[in-house]
Amino acid sequence: MIAPATAQVLAMADSEGWRTCVEKTREERSEAGQFFTPSPIARCLAGWFHEKGLNRPSLHLLDPGAGGGALTAAVVDRVTALRVSGKLPLLEEITLEAWELDPAFIPALRNNLSACAAALEKVGVRVKIDLRQGSYIEGAVRALDGGLFGGTEAPSVTHAILNPPYRKIATRSRERQLLNSLGMETSNLYAAFVWLALRQLEDGGELSAIVPRSFCNGPYFRDFRRDLVARSIFHRIHVFDSRTEAFGRDEVLQENILFHLTRQSRKRPMITVSTGSLECPVEVRIPADRFVCPDDPEKVIHIATGSDANEVRDFIQTLPCRIEELGIEVSTGPVVDFRLKSSLSPRLGKQDVPLLYPHTIKAGRVIPPLPDASGYGDARVGKKPVAITVNDETRRWLIPAARFVLIKRFSSKEEKRRLVAGVLDPRDFADGLIGIENHLNFFHRKRAGLSVALAKGLCRFLNSSVADRYFRQFNGHTQVNATDLRAFRYPDAASLEHLGKTKLDDADQTAIDLAMSELFGAPSFA
Repeated sequence: MIAPATAQVLAMADSEGWRTCVEKTREERSEAGQFFTPSPIARCLAGWFHEKGLNRPSLHLLDPGAGGGALTAAVVDRVTALRVSGKLPLLEEITLEAWELDPAFIPALRNNLSACAAALEKVGVRVKIDLRQGSYIEGAVRALDGGLFGGTEAPSVTHAILNPPYRKIATRSRERQLLNSLGMETSNLYAAFVWLALRQLEDGGELSAIVPRSFCNGPYFRDFRRDLVARSIFHRIHVFDSRTEAFGRDEVLQENILFHLTRQSRKRPMITVSTGSLECPVEVRIPADRFVCPDDPEKVIHIATGSDANEVRDFIQTLPCRIEELGIEVSTGPVVDFRLKSSLSPRLGKQDVPLLYPHTIKAGRVIPPLPDASGYGDARVGKKPVAITVNDETRRWLIPAARFVLIKRFSSKEEKRRLVAGVLDPRDFADGLIGIENHLNFFHRKRAGLSVALAKGLCRFLNSSVADRYFRQFNGHTQVNATDLRAFRYPDAASLEHLGKTKLDDADQTAIDLAMSELFGAPSFA
């Protein structure tokens, strides 16, 4: 049962926040990291709070970066409905703590908090409104400082609900200094907000949030992940099918997830992961030790959404080698094209050498540019150049051509493949030097090449469906970082060479997958 009054408050909070948002330019919103929560997502996050956890004499709800108040209104909507149906007999009072830095939202937020309070009071719940205009980071650090460094103040928040701002934190900013004072090192506001809110939760307190998925892997969020995993247990994760689904009206292309956790140290045996629509999600249950491997020092978070996800993960994780154990290194292409713009050319002249971009990878090969014409169009009309002039400025960034395996550094979840690799044959680059652009990674041995069989085998492994599906489990952004490729496990060198010697068409995905299945017992996706 939904109480009409609170449903109206939620709709008002959603519309007033959105109205204020659209009055700003896209640049202003992007600079502030402001993307406002549609009511279906707000209802979902509020709906994940455990009914038992809401049935207590006193609740303290925290909404940092509240905007128009849609998330708070969604919780009030649920609490009021449960109260009306007689399911929260113990609840006597609730504190609504909302933080908002942008003064443009304060009038709408104040009105909506007052409407929330009125709706709760009608069902016999006392309300304290704690509206804070200012920096949540500064306020939270002050609140936590006493509890951490000898004072008497302890975390008192029972529930936190967040759609935090998504923005980089400058290294020398006050925000960074405040976070460092609590031993928190992170480069983005969204992680800082979640981290602080988690610290403010009392033991057994719950947190629901919508955040970018990028924290799930990579070195920038390593400390955040470690603390998150150490202090809490996850209950639910929802993954959107499209990067535009969560904030489509804001025209935001960002992969986001919803999650619900409880602050406590004991571990939950199973976690629910869902995908698809919020109304009719497709759910799978995964063991906690498959969500985050206990032995993984990076604490990479694996979000398995398919029925074969556990089989994929088990296959990759049981492979014998890290890339360094194969004597192979992976590096990012050294040529940053915009820094050497004056030395780039749309045609390959006598003083030039080939410049390789991601689009040169085709069907497991690296295709060289034509000697007399680019084949890719003129760089002056927005196409990529194909050559770089050898001179004193560029020489340090060029590499002797060798049998490398190149892999695209950027891809999105909507693309057919996230991992796209190709073998560079040095015979196609007879002049010696090449430029590898920064949007590529390349596998090598101390800048020297690999054997024919090893290079082909490694390339085919990376282009297999099982490798691609495994990568999608933990990668939450558009980059295929060298760090991610080092975190993979690989077949041993002899097995990769065997795969490389196998006769098959590298443009035939089915043939690659069949060879992986026959040689290594990889899952079949036929």
